[in-house]
Amino acid sequence: MARLGATGTGIAHCPSSNARLGAGIARVRDLLAAGSPVGLGVDGAASNEHGGLGDELRQAVLMARLRDTDPTALTARQALWLATMGGARCIGRSSEIGSVEVGKQADLSVWRLDGLDHAGIADPLAALVFGRLPTLELLLVGGRAVVEQGRLSTVDESTVATELTTASRRLQNRAATG
Repeated sequence: MARLGATGTGIAHCPSSNARLGAGIARVRDLLAAGSPVGLGVDGAASNEHGGLGDELRQAVLMARLRDTDPTALTARQALWLATMGGARCIGRSSEIGSVEVGKQADLSVWRLDGLDHAGIADPLAALVFGRLPTLELLLVGGRAVVEQGRLSTVDESTVATELTTASRRLQNRAATG
């Protein structure tokens, strides 16, 4: 831990993948205390069959609380920080991305929390982290809309899905033949 912190080694915390693979639970609090940048990540199809970072918010909180047997081990707000500023710190770009501030890139995710699934929840961030993740309403990258009402707006989703499936099969075949 001390060496990771001293060298500023960034850690991508992928809790769902780690749980699926039985790889253990990251010592997030210890890593942060040692000074290591920790960001929330997702391994995607490689080991998780899913690429949604939003779901990792809940998993990170639950895994930290399970590991430390402490309900304060990681809060919803700390998980969101890991997914935003933590990730930006990991890749050395915290001056450009990771928070909504003047001079930073206009990257923003918007979820609607006014539906029945989240009715009556007093804390919208708790609703987002602990409740059912709603469809992404809007995703801006550099100020440009790339997801609108849950759909990619910059590419054809079915074409991308077909290309990903083809590439995945090609990699699987290469791995099988050595």
